[in-house]
Amino acid sequence: MATRTVVIIGGGIAGLATAVRLIQHGIKPIVLEKRPFLGGRAYSFTDHDTGVEIDNGQHVFIGACNEFQQYVADIGASDQIRLEKRIGFPVFKRGKTSWIKARRLPGFLANLSALIGYRHVSIAGKLRLLWGLTSIKLTRLCSGPMSFHDQLTFDDWLRDHGQNNETINNFWNLIILPSLNDDITAVSAHTGIELFKVALLGSASNPAMGIPLSGLSKLVGENAREFIESHGGEVRTGIDVESLHISNGAITGVRTVNDELIEGQATISSVPAAAMTPILPKGSSDGPDDFFTPAESVRTAPIVAVHIWYDRPVLGEKFVATLDSPLQWVFNDTDLKSRNEKGQHIVISLSGAWEWQDRSKQELREIFTTEMENAFPAAAEARIEKFTIVKMLDATFRVAPGSQPSRLSQRTPLPGFYLAGDWTDTGWPSTMESAVRSGNLAAKYVVEDIGTGTTLNADSPPTSDRDAESLTSLRDNR
Repeated sequence: MATRTVVIIGGGIAGLATAVRLIQHGIKPIVLEKRPFLGGRAYSFTDHDTGVEIDNGQHVFIGACNEFQQYVADIGASDQIRLEKRIGFPVFKRGKTSWIKARRLPGFLANLSALIGYRHVSIAGKLRLLWGLTSIKLTRLCSGPMSFHDQLTFDDWLRDHGQNNETINNFWNLIILPSLNDDITAVSAHTGIELFKVALLGSASNPAMGIPLSGLSKLVGENAREFIESHGGEVRTGIDVESLHISNGAITGVRTVNDELIEGQATISSVPAAAMTPILPKGSSDGPDDFFTPAESVRTAPIVAVHIWYDRPVLGEKFVATLDSPLQWVFNDTDLKSRNEKGQHIVISLSGAWEWQDRSKQELREIFTTEMENAFPAAAEARIEKFTIVKMLDATFRVAPGSQPSRLSQRTPLPGFYLAGDWTDTGWPSTMESAVRSGNLAAKYVVEDIGTGTTLNADSPPTSDRDAESLTSLRDNR
């Protein structure tokens, strides 16, 4: 039996990953989730209009997401994801398609080779890209609230390093917009540089795209629930936490809106910043220099997912990026999830979707079915059988210039209280990888402070040396 209990607020990926890691150290987690389902901002549901189970948005990961992949393996779901060997995807622009596709070369040279056949950038533009990537590789990033690169936009930094409209519009922002859910003119140079250091200037497998093969609720939620509960932990849904409980000057649990006290040797909040600050004890964030005050400045960005079911295939590729079109990224969900269907389910993922978040379903249907017909001739001949929209208004946190200080450490000055969540200081943008990293870090600090319990199962070992190295690999590159 576990000798220690930890309360985790929030059943998203960060909270579930925290629970899994604590179990590997023999600590019993109690996961409390307000909603009736798990997964946080990564879940699937049955659409009322269509009766079909769909993901709330098209979630992807890349090869560099080592800790997310380890989390999936830990909960026994590796067969529910697929990862390509190297980067390769088509880019559609004004009737012409060109590929960004890596050759079989060692290391980051394979990633750089992906630019050779990319025809949406001229030869002169490719030379600019190589100069920009070289500048990124040679740039040393400093951490801390006064980081120089966190004070300017990535667009400004790139233009100061030889980039122009051609390279920014046809390459840099093609990667930045879906990765950071914001336009390149609005994200910090610090985060943009960090992204490219890891994705394109790392190993050949780092930028390879990974796709969930099952519904998100099953992949990251129910699989985790089964693992946690089968190893002595608890997962309770429909539990709304009202406040932290204080005893002898330390946080020793939570009190729910139904006045239930749930106690533990430590408490971890894995909810978004806006949901974390209201449960803090009074006076915790009164002063301008208080630890928690910067979290109040965390801002979010929306994603809109457009789902279209055609009566026949209209897209031959698994996914395609678009330029000079509102389509952004188009995914062939039928192929990605290996469904045996006569028709085809298409998902259009719209990042930084302020322009679309307030549009009606009918208006969005008119716009995007027309855009599909313009881009893919087969769509003009196909019949639309179903159509729906999913809007995630607070899909990710924004990484605007000056946002670094708002990303708090997982260890807080309140004894017994820790943080997890992709918005905390992980060195990664708002991704499933960042969520898992935050949970692993929170669990690490808890173990350091309260010790470990008795290991519950021989097949759930403590963190290995390899995992520990992976946990800090991105920070070491900063």
